[in-house]
Amino acid sequence: MTRKPYRITIAAVALLAAAPLLSACKDADQALDCGKRAISVTGDVQDLADSAINVGQITDDSKRQHTLDALKKIKDDVKKVRESGTNGKLDKATDKLSRTIDDAQNAVDNGRQPDLGAIASAAGDVATACGSS
Repeated sequence: MTRKPYRITIAAVALLAAAPLLSACKDADQALDCGKRAISVTGDVQDLADSAINVGQITDDSKRQHTLDALKKIKDDVKKVRESGTNGKLDKATDKLSRTIDDAQNAVDNGRQPDLGAIASAAGDVATACGSS
């Protein structure tokens, strides 16, 4: 479970390195900005995984807030990714990630483990979509 966020981070870093080669300067700047924000999202996903892996973080009301805070940080960074550019793939990917975050928040609110795999997959889609912007 912890391997997938690392793969997403590696993909995002590769995207960031390749961004200037993707298109003209303006487009490259936009892709670079999107890539930087995608890297931030993947770091947030790793923080979430570190927080939520510990079952006590989910079942203990006083500790559950750490996981909820990590989910909020991802959601805030997704908003920033949306602001960095728009295209059909990026819009679809950020919508998917937002839905998985909402599902995870509901799970945590009900004392259940969030689906970290779905969040990591959606974050990977965002990183990939940034390469298309």
